Amino acid sequence: MDKGRIFRIICGVMIAIIVVILIAIFVSDDNNVSNVAIDTTLPYADTTEWMGHINDDVYLSQITIPGTHNSCARNVMLGYVMRCQDTDISTQLEDGYRYLDLRVAIDDKKSDGKLKLVHKFANCHKAGNLFSEYIYFEDVANDLYDFLQQHPTETVIVNIKIEDDNHSTSDIQKELLAEIKANKDYWYTEDEIPTLGDVRGRAVLATRFNDEMASGTTGINMIWAEQDNRVAADIPYELYVFDNYRLWVQDRYKYSVEDKYEAVVDGLENCEADENTWFFNFTSTSGDGKVGHPRGYAKSLNELLLNYELKPETSYGVIIVDFGDKTLARHIYYTNVF
Repeated sequence: MDKGRIFRIICGVMIAIIVVILIAIFVSDDNNVSNVAIDTTLPYADTTEWMGHINDDVYLSQITIPGTHNSCARNVMLGYVMRCQDTDISTQLEDGYRYLDLRVAIDDKKSDGKLKLVHKFANCHKAGNLFSEYIYFEDVANDLYDFLQQHPTETVIVNIKIEDDNHSTSDIQKELLAEIKANKDYWYTEDEIPTLGDVRGRAVLATRFNDEMASGTTGINMIWAEQDNRVAADIPYELYVFDNYRLWVQDRYKYSVEDKYEAVVDGLENCEADENTWFFNFTSTSGDGKVGHPRGYAKSLNELLLNYELKPETSYGVIIVDFGDKTLARHIYYTNVF
């Protein structure tokens, strides 16, 4: 066999190996398909405008709201352990989700300091390949504005967390404020829980960082301690008291499926929700092992949640999920009084 042919064979094998590696890096496994039936003939089954059936004077904390965890982590490296969603932001909003969990960092490759979406060290891409463009905060904001223009009865809570070890909070605040001030009519930035009537057609800003710029524009304070213990706590949720409101948070993201489901149910059965008290119940977990697998855990937890009988006319606060779809969103928001 001549050297040229050997070289071509070796190159072909190497390319095949690289392709397999890239697929493993970016692609997660099986789809999460539910067998639970949800009545789609109801007037509020339209997931794009379900909030239009709720009275203006109801506080957001009194509404059961479906949300997504790590909302932009759809196309990320190490998809098996880092991927948290199947759909983009526009689809999540159209599917009925009204709480977005955004993790941001400054893109050093951009001279203008643009904010990119990340999941820890992994960049969030627009498409499922290594060379696809990053998702930037302005991309998400534009998706929000488009949705709210088309569906002015709705509001979206936008919770922003900084996951950037290379830049200061004030550097990132500067970029966030530039976007928000340039589109101020689309944002509610007060540090208090609003009524739905106050924020229809707008995004509600919530942040998990201190106001290092002393800007007075950080929205609702949602700073809570990392709940990264693996051993189940007797009380899985924690209380955070601020000047104008209280937050109950269950975000045990290193629990096993069994412990996580118990924590979620504990929250559902014992949550407090009123005009000054807001409950956030995360169903997402990366598991208690060395290597996480959000999709595998979500497949079990979402099915368990779909089979859990949520009571009508009951406020369960915000229920935040991985790999959510329309069926799960409806199951969650159908509990509201319409």
